Amino acid sequence: MIDNPLRSPCVALCKLNEDDICVGCHRTVQEIVNWSSSTDKEKKKILERIEQYKVEALATAPNHK
Repeated sequence: MIDNPLRSPCVALCKLNEDDICVGCHRTVQEIVNWSSSTDKEKKKILERIEQYKVEALATAPNHK
């Protein structure tokens, strides 16, 4: 059986916003630094937080209807 490691959400658009979240991958600096040593469980938790962050960001966007 071949394990499929969880891929990094990095999209090579590295810049931190005012909340110190990367505008490209939506991870914190600590999450970025620790990604390669994180367990799959930890990575899944990060990916779930990213999805929640995106939902909340869209809901509060100025042009959101």
